[in-house]
Amino acid sequence: MNFMGYIRPNGRVGIRNHVIAIANCSCANGIINRIAEKVPGIIPMIHTYGCSIPGEFDRWRRVLIGVCSNPNIYGVILVGVGCETDDAKEIGKMIHERSGMPVFAQIVQDDGGCEPVIERCITQARVLLTQAASCRREPAPLSKLVLGTQCGGSDALSGITANPAIGYVSDFVVENGGTVLLTEVAEMIGTENILAERARTPAVADKIRRLIEAEELEVRKYLGPEASRIIARGNIAGGLTTIQEKALGCIRKGGRSQITDVLEYGEAIGGRKGLVIMRGPGYDPVSLTGLFSTGAQVLFYSTGRGNPLGYPAAPCIKICSNSKTYYAMGGDGGDMDINAGAVITEGLSPEALGKRCVDFLLEVCNGRETVPEKHGLGGALCVFSASTPL
Repeated sequence: MNFMGYIRPNGRVGIRNHVIAIANCSCANGIINRIAEKVPGIIPMIHTYGCSIPGEFDRWRRVLIGVCSNPNIYGVILVGVGCETDDAKEIGKMIHERSGMPVFAQIVQDDGGCEPVIERCITQARVLLTQAASCRREPAPLSKLVLGTQCGGSDALSGITANPAIGYVSDFVVENGGTVLLTEVAEMIGTENILAERARTPAVADKIRRLIEAEELEVRKYLGPEASRIIARGNIAGGLTTIQEKALGCIRKGGRSQITDVLEYGEAIGGRKGLVIMRGPGYDPVSLTGLFSTGAQVLFYSTGRGNPLGYPAAPCIKICSNSKTYYAMGGDGGDMDINAGAVITEGLSPEALGKRCVDFLLEVCNGRETVPEKHGLGGALCVFSASTPL
């Protein structure tokens, strides 16, 4: 099965064709905002990272390069200050080497100060947008797709309607040779044996158990006896009681496929196929950045309470677990893309819902806008801070 995408020099395929402007360190965010104001169509990726983060800098470098190398990106404007930990022009070379796409990097302290840097970046941004506009979609196999899965603002129906529907989509992508990313490790606590039984090899099973057990120890260290209640106020209002209950619903986003590997946060997907677990938190903006940095071109995001969050450079398909929230947030044409609550209120079969979600995914891959894209609800670039490596 094919979709129509943008084939990049390194062979990967984008389903969007963005030009982004991003700071090498957060001190250059003001410059990025100035560039975006002058060049409509540029996506500013604003963040708070990039310098003097003890024990965390390798993760930031990995995420920055991964975000800028995602195949949804045609070209990058990268601005550094000059005194930060990494040299912006060296990072630009790394991005180009991985993606093959154009990167224009400037350093304020080396290239004449803010105003000359801004003017040059504006000029180059317009060039990149013109070049991007000349790109045309071409047929690409579904095996080139990396789907990221996420749930946020979950309720008691998320694990019954919306997450199983995402699981149906996940199995479809895997069956067609693609890749699916399952994350939110804190929301897998209590399911380690269930997931380990689905591992391709004993080594992967061991990684799964160690990953989730380490996360539970970390949570208990900070929350003590309250660790089993690490769910948000909205989750509780939606009928969830413990993290174990939430976890049983969360993992249904991975469908029934075999788990082929476990990755660090934002680690490049490389040639991995099938269902892959990526280390990441339950905090949605941070999790989405990890999925995008790893290589996901599209995100399937379930919500029961009605979280409107999207991502700046990737379509985020919002599937609502219940009809009450779906219609409270505007119904058809409102803040959600798909109403999974129709399984309960309209008698739609779970299989029919799954097929509807697959069709929607393929339409998005071929260019259909999701609600967050239409409404400009892309959010920010937020990065995970983890105390220990895998």
